[in-house]
Amino acid sequence: MYYLLHYFDPDFNHTNLSPVEWPDGTVNTQYLGYVQNVVAGQVLAELVNPDDFPYHKRDPRFLYHERHLPIGPNCAPHSENPDKIVAEANGYVFYNNGLISVKKMLNIRGHVGFRTGNIFFVGDLAVHGDVQTGFAVQARNILIKGHIESAKLKGLGDVVCLSGIKGDNTSALSDSPEKKPDADTALPSTLVCAGGNMRLPFCEHAQLRAKGNVIIDGACLHSTLYVGGNLVVKGRLQGGTVYANGLVYVEERLGGDYSTPTRVMMGYNPFDFLALQKLESQISHWKDKAAFFEKMAGRNQVMEQEYGPRLALLNRKLGIALERQNQLWCKFVVDERNASQCRIVVPGKVMPGCEIGIAKAYYTTHSMDNNVTFLLDQDEVSMRPGTKGGS
Repeated sequence: MYYLLHYFDPDFNHTNLSPVEWPDGTVNTQYLGYVQNVVAGQVLAELVNPDDFPYHKRDPRFLYHERHLPIGPNCAPHSENPDKIVAEANGYVFYNNGLISVKKMLNIRGHVGFRTGNIFFVGDLAVHGDVQTGFAVQARNILIKGHIESAKLKGLGDVVCLSGIKGDNTSALSDSPEKKPDADTALPSTLVCAGGNMRLPFCEHAQLRAKGNVIIDGACLHSTLYVGGNLVVKGRLQGGTVYANGLVYVEERLGGDYSTPTRVMMGYNPFDFLALQKLESQISHWKDKAAFFEKMAGRNQVMEQEYGPRLALLNRKLGIALERQNQLWCKFVVDERNASQCRIVVPGKVMPGCEIGIAKAYYTTHSMDNNVTFLLDQDEVSMRPGTKGGS
């Protein structure tokens, strides 16, 4: 007799989910465990002696009179132990026609929301609906066929959204320094990150971070972008700030009416800017918290005993953070060759009030212009007619 011992739930059903209880007893209503992730080389099941298990723990469906391994796609026998089944690829494991199978692509045939909970997947992901407000998605390459609302997405590779991003500009922080979350958790309400390239039809009130290129087929409104490669906006780039280090191409219009604040900062690693901004936000939060602790500790001896040690610990953390801040500032060294190649190309209109920064040079537009290129010329930002950007 043989018994097939599973290291995943063979009866898992993604349509019948419930919130997961964590070891500390808390329940996260936004995490339902929608998918059973496995990675290449992971043991999925093995044949064992049924006598090693009490009778009440055996599932009669997996008792075999003869040696039987239900190996399906993307699975294989273990190289050193043929009684074990291992995954040959990253993906999710399930039974398909009686065989243990691993699928590398996850399709969600609807919205990511309360029905699915947050999604964490080790392979490629396609969402056929929207990613709804308050939910999060992480996968390798991500395709969203609907809209991205006020949600958080992280793709280790490319991220593509077919319907666009419409976030909001609300803050996640409370007014009390004691109740404010740490800066690391105070992320923008709409955040989309890509380890590779990103493409979408439009973007509004969001933060985008991409190590590769970003292409926006329509407008980019009131958003913050960190772009490691090139940025192409085929409509308007209006409001917000762009941190980039290659080519910024805005086809229709840069800036908005009534001098809408629009900034493009180039010549430095955009992710150094991001790291510094995160740290400065953390320092500001801790300083507010330290002032609050100091105020509470000064009320009486009982409060001093409670808040004094907390203040001392926070001051030590502040000292480490300030030292780290100085180290980050030292990284801001202009790459002269790279800065000289930075271009902001606008075949359409450039509105008044746009701030252009390349390396240490800054330029503010004061009138409406058409068909211009901004580049660095002898440590100054120069605006030249035409969009070829020649020297």
